[in-house]
Amino acid sequence: MSYLARDHGRIRRPPDAGRVITPAGETSVCRLDRIAPFYMMLIVILLSQSVEAFLGRNISLGIMGKLTLLFTAIAVLITVIPAIFLRLKTFCFTLWVNLPFQIYSIVALLSTTWSLYPEETLKASITLICFHLTGTAIASMFSWRAIWLGLAWGILFLAVCSIVIIPHDGLMTDVQAGSFRGLWMEKNAAGEAMAIGAMACMVVAVADRNPKYLLGMVLLIGLTLYARAAGALAASCVAIAFIVFVETLRKRPVRFFTGTWLAVVIVGLIGLYIAHLGTGAASVLGRDSSLTGRTLIWPTVIRYIQESPLLGYGFQAFWVDGSDTKAEVMRNADFEAFNAHNSYLELMLGFGALGCFFIGSAVLRAIFQSTTALFGSDDARRFALAFIIYGLLSSLTESMLGDAAGLAAFVMGVLVPKTALGYARSRGHFRL
Repeated sequence: MSYLARDHGRIRRPPDAGRVITPAGETSVCRLDRIAPFYMMLIVILLSQSVEAFLGRNISLGIMGKLTLLFTAIAVLITVIPAIFLRLKTFCFTLWVNLPFQIYSIVALLSTTWSLYPEETLKASITLICFHLTGTAIASMFSWRAIWLGLAWGILFLAVCSIVIIPHDGLMTDVQAGSFRGLWMEKNAAGEAMAIGAMACMVVAVADRNPKYLLGMVLLIGLTLYARAAGALAASCVAIAFIVFVETLRKRPVRFFTGTWLAVVIVGLIGLYIAHLGTGAASVLGRDSSLTGRTLIWPTVIRYIQESPLLGYGFQAFWVDGSDTKAEVMRNADFEAFNAHNSYLELMLGFGALGCFFIGSAVLRAIFQSTTALFGSDDARRFALAFIIYGLLSSLTESMLGDAAGLAAFVMGVLVPKTALGYARSRGHFRL
C-alpha cells in the first residue's frame, strides 16, 4: 500500500483523499481524489512560465507578461473556488497555520507605499497573493501523492515538448549558445524546471515503490545537464541524495543518527574546502570566477541594500526597465541584469529585513515541521524537506525564493502550507 493510505503509522483512508463534508453535514465521496493528479499537472503547466515564453519568442515578446497574468488568474480561479466550496474549513485553517506566509504577502502589498515604482509593485504583489492563494488551495484539497504525481507528470510533459522543439528553437543562440532551454526563455529557467521534476520523480519512485519513475528522473537530470544549469543540477543532486539517505536509514535508529552526523561532518568539510578555495572554487567546477557575471552584480546590489536595509525599494521595483537602479547595476557590472541572481539579496531589495523576517519564519517553520516526520514515521511531509533544501541552495545563485512567478516559487508556495497543515494534523490540532 502506498504512503497515501497511511496516516502516521495507522493504515486507513486519509482524511483528505476524497471525502468532503456537504453543507447539510453529510459525508459524501467525490471524484476530486481521482482527478487531483491531472488537476495538479494542469496547474504546473499553467504556472511553469514555459508556454508564454515559447509563444512570446515566436509571436511577440509583448504578450508574455499578459499571458503570465492570464495563466495566474486561471490557476487561482480553478483552485480557490473549488477549495472554498469543497474544503472551506480546511482552506481557512491552512491559511491560519501558515500565517507568516500570508503576512509576507501583505508586506509585499504594503511596500507599494515606499516603492520606487508603486504601480509595478502593486501588480507584482497582487500576483504574489494569487500565487499564495493557489498554493494554499492546492494544499487544502490535494493529497501529498496527488501533488507529487502532478508535479512529475506536468514537468515530464513539458520536457517531452521541449525535446520536440529542439530543432526549431529549443537551444540558446546568443549567450551560452547550444545550451538547452526547451519551451522556456532561457537555460536557467529550463534547468530549474527539469531539476524540480527530477526530484518529484524520485519521490514518486520511492514513495509509491514505482521504479519506472527513476527513468523520468534520469531523463530530467540529463536535460538539466544539457541546459548547463550548474546551480540547479548541484542543488537537485544534493536533494535527491538526501532523499536516498533518509529513506535508507530513517527506520534504523543507530544507523540514522550515526549516518546523519557523518553526513554533517562530510558536508562541513566540503564547505570549508570550498571556502578555502574562494574564487578558485568556480574554476575547479569548470566555471568562471564571476559565476557567469553574478559576482559583478552583487557589489552594487549590496550597497543599495545597505542604504535601505529595513524596507528595501518595493517588491520587484528595483529591476524595472529604465529605472536608475537597474541602469547603475548594469553600468557598474558591464553585464545585462534582470535580477540579483540571489534570492536573499533580492528579498532585501524588495522589502528589506521586514519582509525577510516573515518569509524566513515561514521557511524555518516548514523545515522544523518536515523534520519531525523524518524518523520512523510514514508521514509524507518528510519529502518536502528535500525541496526546501533545493530551494535554499538554488537561492544562492538564482532569484526564486519568494518570487511571484516561476516553478520553484510555486512549488515552495504549495509545500510550505501543505507541511504546516500536515504538522497540525499530526498533532491533533485539526480534523475534518
